[in-house]
Amino acid sequence: MRFSPDAVVFRVRLHLERVHTAEAALRAWLPLVSELRPVSAKFEEADPSGLRRGFLADLLVVLPLTQDRAADSGTVRDRLLASVDVLARRLGLDATAFEVDEDGTGGVLSVKAPKDTEDTTEGGSGTTHGAYLILALTGADPLNPEGSETDYEDTGEDLL
Repeated sequence: MRFSPDAVVFRVRLHLERVHTAEAALRAWLPLVSELRPVSAKFEEADPSGLRRGFLADLLVVLPLTQDRAADSGTVRDRLLASVDVLARRLGLDATAFEVDEDGTGGVLSVKAPKDTEDTTEGGSGTTHGAYLILALTGADPLNPEGSETDYEDTGEDLL
């Protein structure tokens, strides 16, 4: 899938630990999914033999690079951070924990709820929708930066 170089592509991981049915999980996520309008979404029940319980979601969200009004330079890094801030606030996360890569074009925001505090949200990770990981990359899918499509100049007979 191709994306504009003026877009930030996010992988948003959600986990609802205390939800026991797929219907309840989807009902809890529907307002968020409707608002974010992901390019793709994957929902699944957590593997009972794994570390997580409940239901998981993986959303591929594409948002335009936000113009950072505070930064006159308007570098890609500044615009990336402004875009991350908008999404993180919507998910109830603290964007200051976002770790930018060395190029300034991507990064990760990983949420770890303190074990000594009682979590009162339905997500179980300290956020309303159970957001626990945001991967971001400018212009490409953070999990597939090379893209899944390739243009070939010849007929492709050598691939058969």
